[in-house]
Amino acid sequence: MLSTSTFLALAMQCAATVHPTTAQDVAKTESGYNPYAIAEIVPKSQRKPGDKGVISYFPKNKNDALAIVNRIESKQRRYSVGLMQITSTNFAKYGMTAEKLFSPCHNLSVFEKIISDCYLRGGSLERALSCYYSGNFTTGTKKENEFNSTSYIERIGYKPNMSYVVPGTRQGFNGKEAVKRKETNVIIPTQIVIVYPSHFVRGDIKPTQ
Repeated sequence: MLSTSTFLALAMQCAATVHPTTAQDVAKTESGYNPYAIAEIVPKSQRKPGDKGVISYFPKNKNDALAIVNRIESKQRRYSVGLMQITSTNFAKYGMTAEKLFSPCHNLSVFEKIISDCYLRGGSLERALSCYYSGNFTTGTKKENEFNSTSYIERIGYKPNMSYVVPGTRQGFNGKEAVKRKETNVIIPTQIVIVYPSHFVRGDIKPTQ
C-alpha cells in the first residue's frame, strides 16, 4: 500500500492534468492505495440477491496479483486492476496489460486519459466521476442498494451542493466551481467532503460511449 505522500507525488508526475486531490479520492475509494488491488466482476446472471457484483482481492506482491488475474481470465470474467482500478475491457485501447497496470505510473496515466475524456465530454467533475465509474454520465449519481443506498459520487465524497462563504484550503478559487449568494453578492465556492468506504465500490462497467 502506498503512503498518501507517495501517491500524490506519483499523481503529479503520471497524471499531471488531473487535480491531485481528485486522483487521491478516486484511488482511496477504488483501491485503498494498493497498487496490486484487483476487483473480479461477477456477471449479472451469476450474482446472488444483494450481491455487490465484485470479488475484491488485495495481494501483497505482483506475482500473487498475476496469479489471481490468470484465474479470473480462465473464467472469462472482466476485472479491474491497480491503484485506479482500470477495467480489463480498456487494456487493448490503451496498449496495456494487467502486468503493466500493476505499475502505479502506468495505471495513473490510463486513469488520466479516461477521466480527462469523461470531463471534456461531460463538462463537470460530477459527470466525469460517473463516467469513470460506469461509462456514462448518470449511473454514478444514482443510489445503489448494494452499497447501502449510496451513489458512487457520494462514496467518493464529492458534495457539489455543499458551499461555504470561505473556501477550504483543498479547493482553489475557480469561477466554474463557484456560486453566487444573491443577498450578499459574494462568491461561495463549493466544498468537497471526503467519506471513504472500506470496500471496492465499482459497479457495472459499460464501455464509454
